[in-house]
Amino acid sequence: MATTDSLHFDVSTGLKRVLGRELITDDEVAIFELVKNSFDAGADSVQMYFGDGMIVIADNGVGMSYEDLTGKWLFVAYSSKRSERPADDFRNIVAERRQYAGSKGIGRFSSDRLGEGVVIQSRPRGCVNIVHRLTVDWELFEKDAKEHFAEVPVHYAELDAFHLPHELRRFASTLKHGTAITIQRLRRPWPRQRILDLKASLAKLINPFGDETDGFGIHIIAPDEVAEDKRLIAQHAKNSEKPLAKDLVNGKIGNFIFATLQHKTTFIRVTIDAEELNTTLTDRGEVIYRIAEPNPYEYLAAAGFKCEIYYLNQSAKATFTRRVGCPSVQFGSVFLFRNDFRVYPIGEDGNDWFGFDRRKQQGYARFLGTRDIIGRIDVSGSDEDFQEASSRNQGLIDTPGVEQLRKAVMEHCLKRLEKYVVGVSWVDKAEATTEDLSRLSTDPGRARVSAAVANLVDNDKVRLIHYSKKLIDLINERSGDFEKSLVSLRTIAEKAGDTEMLMRLDAAEKRYDDLKKSEADARRVANKALAVAEAATRRATAAEAEIETERRRAHFLESFINVDSSTILNLHHQVMIYAVDIAQQIENFLTETAGKSSIPRDTVLKTMEQMAFLNRKIMSVTKFAAKANFKLDSEKIETDLAAFIYDYIEQIARTTSSARLQIEVENDHPGMKLRSIRSTHPLLLTT
Repeated sequence: MATTDSLHFDVSTGLKRVLGRELITDDEVAIFELVKNSFDAGADSVQMYFGDGMIVIADNGVGMSYEDLTGKWLFVAYSSKRSERPADDFRNIVAERRQYAGSKGIGRFSSDRLGEGVVIQSRPRGCVNIVHRLTVDWELFEKDAKEHFAEVPVHYAELDAFHLPHELRRFASTLKHGTAITIQRLRRPWPRQRILDLKASLAKLINPFGDETDGFGIHIIAPDEVAEDKRLIAQHAKNSEKPLAKDLVNGKIGNFIFATLQHKTTFIRVTIDAEELNTTLTDRGEVIYRIAEPNPYEYLAAAGFKCEIYYLNQSAKATFTRRVGCPSVQFGSVFLFRNDFRVYPIGEDGNDWFGFDRRKQQGYARFLGTRDIIGRIDVSGSDEDFQEASSRNQGLIDTPGVEQLRKAVMEHCLKRLEKYVVGVSWVDKAEATTEDLSRLSTDPGRARVSAAVANLVDNDKVRLIHYSKKLIDLINERSGDFEKSLVSLRTIAEKAGDTEMLMRLDAAEKRYDDLKKSEADARRVANKALAVAEAATRRATAAEAEIETERRRAHFLESFINVDSSTILNLHHQVMIYAVDIAQQIENFLTETAGKSSIPRDTVLKTMEQMAFLNRKIMSVTKFAAKANFKLDSEKIETDLAAFIYDYIEQIARTTSSARLQIEVENDHPGMKLRSIRSTHPLLLTT
């Protein structure tokens, strides 16, 4: 007969190594875990001490009671963050943080990665006189792998105050509640460069993209590095400069402020709530558009999704390097923050978790890669939707929520920024070094911006909330992009319900149609005149075929009476085109203003400008033709080249150029006779 019985697992001391050094494989990640615990404890200040062969991490969080130490900290793999908390729990009292940075209950073993022993000192909220101290010697767990985990002693004592290094005593004296973790007998030394590297990582761990909205600050204290810090400060002071914060060990780890970049480049901001996905694109301080549309991502509806991605043009990259002290590519790309804490190593140089670089390989000149952008993505939620890998350096475990997160970043963040950058900025190469909107304020630039926005909002699901009136507006009617821009502007105006813009578009379209009609009429008249002129030219050519031109005139003003019939006919053709166009402009103006008691100044100025432009053309043609009395279609010309150039500048260039251009010319050349064969009609070249 079979025997049944209930068995149970037994745990050896080897579990410590599995959950400690073998699971957390990086010293920086180990410190991240300890800092996360301070963050989750509601601390707003963390002091990190490096010296005397130890590392101390002290915070002013809520602290732990005796029951917390025995029932939670010493309870392996237990995490109170996973369980429901009561209404009066401290986390409902401190800063409004909906989620926690860590939640596996294994962060306590990160100290094993750093040192052979750890001392926990903690004073809970509401307990003024007692500091609970717990001493753990990790080496005791290494002696016998068959020894039971629970049988290794952990020493407990009660103190009346925190016992910390001298440099932390001032901070300790202010701790009404909090926790200090001292890691002893370090497994590896922490020289200056290692601390600087850690500092750089911690700067990205907290909040490198804005103000200290989470109210969480980290200070580093390293007595052995104070002298070197002072030397660097004095060295820079000689040049009236301040050393970069990244080069100093001691002090607060400051957040990198992106406000400067916002005025030097293009960036997109996307947020998702239960109902809508909201997108705002800003270019060098100017909001180009703000739109809203239904949220297609159910797993992100309650995750507080926020994304900011900055395009790094050459100007922005130079600014970044000056501010941070290293090229943007070394700093990283797009970082992911879960519950306000960074998910490592997403965003690190060489990490392509979102697949940006894989996509860029398919179209290098059409897509943005990690070297072109920098940004931050925030998401909050439980482990069910967004769970970090246990090793703490592998990003997030794939879940439906994580898949939607990747898709949202690619489709609604990167690609929308990309369509604007590639279609608007990359078209004009000089845009890469321009820090303002001057090049986009031109007619071609504004036409590109209008087309990019129109293409985005031409969708029934997209609601246009705001668009830039500075860059999205009517362009000059004589611009080659005018007709195409009308279509884009009408799409935008209809989407935004901008009746004023629609009225302006109607008026501009009417003026444009009238202008095209005038040009068509002028061209018909000109073509008819050209046909008559060509017939006359043929007759004149036949009549003059027997006459050989002996020499060309030496000077332009020698005579005004020998202008040949071919020249007269060509002049007549050119003048007729412009004269008819002026007549049509006058007729249009009289028709538009008929019966009006007053005429807007802009309307009069625009009409006068168009007529003046045509009149200048007529003057230019007639001035040249009146002085070009030599045989324009002669096949052979013999003259003094220096004198010819002198006369041309004095008599032609001086009369046809702008009044603002002052011309002086001298001819000291003794003379140089040349004979040339002309193959191109000079009048046609001029006109």
